[in-house]
Amino acid sequence: MRRLVMLALAAAFLLTGCGNLPQSQETGSAAVVSVLGVAPADWGITVYAAAESREGEAPAVYQGQGATPAAAIQSLAGAGDQTVSCAHVEHVLLAQSGARELEEVLSYAFRDQRQSTESQLWVVRSEDLSQVFSGTSDPARRMAVLKSAGKDKQGFQPVTLRQAAAALAEGSPLLIPALEQGEDGLALAGFALYDKGQFTAWLTGQSALGAALLMGDPIRWTGSVEDRAIALQSTGCQAEPLLTNGRLTGLSLRCHLEGVSAGGWISRESDVAQLEKEAAQAMKAALEILRQAEADGAGLNRRAGLQRPLAWPAISRQWEEAFPRLDVKISVRLTVTEQD
Repeated sequence: MRRLVMLALAAAFLLTGCGNLPQSQETGSAAVVSVLGVAPADWGITVYAAAESREGEAPAVYQGQGATPAAAIQSLAGAGDQTVSCAHVEHVLLAQSGARELEEVLSYAFRDQRQSTESQLWVVRSEDLSQVFSGTSDPARRMAVLKSAGKDKQGFQPVTLRQAAAALAEGSPLLIPALEQGEDGLALAGFALYDKGQFTAWLTGQSALGAALLMGDPIRWTGSVEDRAIALQSTGCQAEPLLTNGRLTGLSLRCHLEGVSAGGWISRESDVAQLEKEAAQAMKAALEILRQAEADGAGLNRRAGLQRPLAWPAISRQWEEAFPRLDVKISVRLTVTEQD
């Protein structure tokens, strides 16, 4: 409880934007870590660290262990020939077995002024991270590639340590972007639903796309009809609560998509309708998983309250009990822009 109180106070302070911005670099004799991995150990916590290596050099990967995140990170100081610095971490990777360590990691990030609360948080679908941070893997370079690709095309919005701390301080469920180890290294694998100290569900494939749409963040992906592709972008998802005599009875979700046609695309009315239907089905699939878990990881309650601010006390009071069986209507509208 004491840690949660500290976390709440720190989150309230840093939500004003007082966090250090992360950087990634390797200079001189210092290896500046850009990717930090956290996994539970038989005793305490195991941390893995990776710094971006120069072209032609072996991956710079380190490992430490300690009773707490601070002690484990401190143990990295003598883990290699170079001085290892964790002051500019861009990505924090949490093993799927490390759900209960998340609160400790966040508390450490807020207590240590050298740590950035804007670091991106990920969950790796693996019980430990030894394969991710093996001698043949290069997680720092791979995460840099994923970050660069995400600037132009991504089906999710990153979650920062600051945002995760705010959710935990409020006691709210959280959807965290997930990764898995493949032949080419780490790859996107949907979302992990974090609630009450554990990962309670995984959203992959179409349900992952649906989750991203439900959260209302601007995301980009490629849709297709037969052999023709179109670049799609979500511009938001509006959540309108339905109340009857003060009782929350339903929810209307309206999602707006924009499409930019590429070569070979012919914007037929039936094609637009199919893409709208597929997006709505993805949202329904994600919503069903969240409702079965009884956890609104998409933050629909807050957005519903913004639509009806005067009814917010009634909505918030009823939401937890009503959410799993709420009557939800989903509509998707796609506007296509023809590209010359």
